Amino acid sequence: MSRRVGSMIMAGFFGTKPSDPGFQQILADLEDGLIGGVIILGRNVGTREDLEQMIERIRSCKCATPPFIAVDDEGGTVERLGKNIGLQETPSAATVAEGSVRSARKAYASLAEKLSSLHFNTNLAPVVDVNRNPANPIIGQRQRSFGSDADTVAKYAAAFVKEHRKRKIITVLKHFPGHGSSTADSHAGIADVTASWSPEELKPFKRLIRSGLADAVMVGHLANFNRWGNVATQSGAHAIDRMLRKELRYDGVVMTDDLAMKAILDGKQASAAAVAAINAGADLMIITRLSEEDETSDVGREINRTLTSAACSGEIKPEVIQRSAARISQLKSHWSEHHRRKGRRGMSALYKTLQTADIPLLPNEDRSTQG
Repeated sequence: MSRRVGSMIMAGFFGTKPSDPGFQQILADLEDGLIGGVIILGRNVGTREDLEQMIERIRSCKCATPPFIAVDDEGGTVERLGKNIGLQETPSAATVAEGSVRSARKAYASLAEKLSSLHFNTNLAPVVDVNRNPANPIIGQRQRSFGSDADTVAKYAAAFVKEHRKRKIITVLKHFPGHGSSTADSHAGIADVTASWSPEELKPFKRLIRSGLADAVMVGHLANFNRWGNVATQSGAHAIDRMLRKELRYDGVVMTDDLAMKAILDGKQASAAAVAAINAGADLMIITRLSEEDETSDVGREINRTLTSAACSGEIKPEVIQRSAARISQLKSHWSEHHRRKGRRGMSALYKTLQTADIPLLPNEDRSTQG
């Protein structure tokens, strides 16, 4: 059970070199099957050489299945891998959307190639939030949205996803059900969008899902007590089971935003939040630390222990674990062989199909912009 639960955990660590204790710890957790993926944050990026060595150690780990090696590199203010390690930087989503879709594809081809050269297999992007509140401190003010029009957001996000797929990199649409209207930053506390959220914010997700362009979806720590209830990633909310699964008919991997954000940790421990997230419908938990001050705890081992105990006690139903593990396994199967150390054997049949299929154009997308 611990290994099945482990596939549902993507953990963070502290350290910038392969010799750092935090990295050694997370590598051991991967090989023990306690976690199924690693997220590289800005705090982990020192020199390019050290970063490449850490990723190579992860890629060559003695793991049952190749792990997610993830980064959130959107461009603009959320750029983990740019001039800091001698690489080209990517414009913000708002800047990209000022140009044509063709130019967007060039920008995102460059971004995806950069990640591929470093052997990342997952980018926790693009942002598909509709910019309904330009004063929003975490979306609008940081130029992370493609715009205030849902069609525009979907069109440019599609370019982002397609360019990453060409380089066998999983993308993650975020932040469901929509963070663009909030007045608060969920990094700092719960973002209550009860008075500001609109169904218009679902449209980019809906269109990308229907076009077959949703590898995974990230759910934000957003509360709307009228529409989906409590914080979307926690028990009592229905953003995932009713809106994403039933209304939008999405059956792929659903992951949480980082459960170490203050929106969550101000109310409960990270381990309890992970249990609540699974019971809210999430498949994959992102947890980068156990508390605001903690930089030494074994995040993967602690969260795995709690989830395994909850599964054994019935607090989490066994069939829920099985279903989530199956979704994650299916997603990983699309690229796992490509990322094995002994060879880069190319894309899975599904990814080949998605790349060559005549996917329906999104509204207002001109065929002349197709690269």
